[in-house]
Amino acid sequence: MEMQFIAPTLYESILLVLVVVLSLLIVWLFKQIRSLQQGIKNLEAKYDSRLEETVSSVRNFAHQQNEEQARNLVVTRHIQALQGKFDDLENQLREVKLQDPSLRLYQRAAELVKQGASIEEIMEACDIPRAEAEMLSMVHRQPAGS
Repeated sequence: MEMQFIAPTLYESILLVLVVVLSLLIVWLFKQIRSLQQGIKNLEAKYDSRLEETVSSVRNFAHQQNEEQARNLVVTRHIQALQGKFDDLENQLREVKLQDPSLRLYQRAAELVKQGASIEEIMEACDIPRAEAEMLSMVHRQPAGS
């Protein structure tokens, strides 16, 4: 038996061409799908990397902000403490200004007595009468044994 070549019909030829074209199209589509999948993986990796950088930056910023708030709190407390001391000193200065000048003379005389000044030195330095200088001397003189 001899084999004879039978010519394909027009429909068979068209069908064969369509099968070949569809096969090539399917192969091309699979390659495109693989390429797109790889692109998606690359984009996901970039996204994850940028997300991690962003989260790290946000944490760093939050940490810096907390430190700044703590510093501000400490500075505010120091300022309040200094303001309180300033107010106290201002009140003390006002009280000293309001004190009777003669009272300051007697305080100075008492200091001189404690330092061992004589009656004449006290009278001269504080401009007070002898009787007052003697009285201050008796009140503020330290005992000899001390």
